[in-house]
Amino acid sequence: MEDRPFAAAADRGSAPLPPREAWRRRMRDDVLDAARAMAAEKGWDSVSLSQVAARAEVSRPTVYKEFGSRSGLSRALVHREAERFLTGVDHALRQSAPTASDALAAAVLYALQEARENVLVASVIKAARDGTDSLLPYLTVRSEPVVTGARLMVRAWYQTHFQQVDTARTDQAADVIVRLTLSHIVLPPPDQSLHESAEVITAVAMGVLARQTRF
Repeated sequence: MEDRPFAAAADRGSAPLPPREAWRRRMRDDVLDAARAMAAEKGWDSVSLSQVAARAEVSRPTVYKEFGSRSGLSRALVHREAERFLTGVDHALRQSAPTASDALAAAVLYALQEARENVLVASVIKAARDGTDSLLPYLTVRSEPVVTGARLMVRAWYQTHFQQVDTARTDQAADVIVRLTLSHIVLPPPDQSLHESAEVITAVAMGVLARQTRF
């Protein structure tokens, strides 16, 4: 009996969405799922909005209304993938480890492994090596939203574990580790295992934290 007021409050806090908004969110996820699957199957350059709409079983005007354009759908697809990716990296970063450096290396290794196993990332990189792919810029020259999210996450972690280091250096170290990891994902070094890459990236970032300020 004592648990009922709490349960009632929880129920009020999880009230269902209005039908129209619930449909819109479900439709949006269905379209992004269809776009992801088709990009992985044959490369994004070969996919049209009409094809995505047909696979998601919605009208082409509905897709245009939600995403604005093919470019808008590209951004939404990459950003959703990045959010899921960063959630996993954040979880890996917060796992127990002997040292902060070990935790950082484990998070970098997770990022490299996840990127290698991610069907969308793999298809984008393969297409780029074969010629061009219109999703690649969202992992490189147009990747600022992705880079910014990752950098803020890593910076917050640095500031928690390296409180003696000034903010300028934690910012620099966060930027370095994110950009190096992204670079290794897009263009992996030859003859280097993922573990070795993670160790190198971590060592560089730790070196930024440890360096002495010069004037």
